[in-house]
Amino acid sequence: MTITHFNLLLKRQWWENRKPWLVGSAAIVAILAFLFLLAWQWQTSFNGDTPHGIFLILLFGGGGVFMSSLLKDLGSRQKGIWFLILPASAASKLGIALMYGILGYIVAYFILFFGVKTAIVAIVAPTGSSWGSFDLFKNGFYQFLFTFITFQSVVLWGSVFFNKSQFLKTLVLMIAGLFIIFNGNSLLLKWMTGEKKIDATMPLDSFQFTYQGENIYVYPPDVVGFASSLFLWVLVPVCLWVITWYLLKEKEL
Repeated sequence: MTITHFNLLLKRQWWENRKPWLVGSAAIVAILAFLFLLAWQWQTSFNGDTPHGIFLILLFGGGGVFMSSLLKDLGSRQKGIWFLILPASAASKLGIALMYGILGYIVAYFILFFGVKTAIVAIVAPTGSSWGSFDLFKNGFYQFLFTFITFQSVVLWGSVFFNKSQFLKTLVLMIAGLFIIFNGNSLLLKWMTGEKKIDATMPLDSFQFTYQGENIYVYPPDVVGFASSLFLWVLVPVCLWVITWYLLKEKEL
């Protein structure tokens, strides 16, 4: 598989799917505009950083739907045969899905989001207003990119693993998994420490408990946090890509 061949496959994917993708882009623009106008109209009722919330909702929601749609036809042998007989290896097909589902979607979404935000702010916000300000690097917000890659990798795996309702089943599996992880972590910490009230989320992350009426926060060493981030943002996606590649190989047989 040469770079030229891979580029031809990328162009073919775009050419065959450009119409639904453009319709989806228009839908994202419409939803973004609606959410920004809603946030402006009811700005006194919304607390917190509304633009960042809007950004994440459609990044993960739209991105998940888009990634799932790339390989969803593999659930049907009749519909998926065109993809399976493409003159390309399973690794190349996986690479195409990752290019469009992660890199392509992020670039397109950034353009749509900032374009809509700039237009809405210019129309409704008075000159000098700070409403609608968006700082990608404030408080480490850029870390959402790593979480998004992991999320998209799980969705991609689910679109190949499940035969029907791939995105819905993958979402249910992720929600159930997070519920078990979060609650299991809290129960484990309570059992280890003997404290009855502990607030915790991810394993190997910070947690909080109450001692003599005071809230005590416990943070793991930096090396533990780095190892945890490396596991979630690098090792997990790579493992999911390998598993997805293997599933594609099996479907080709």
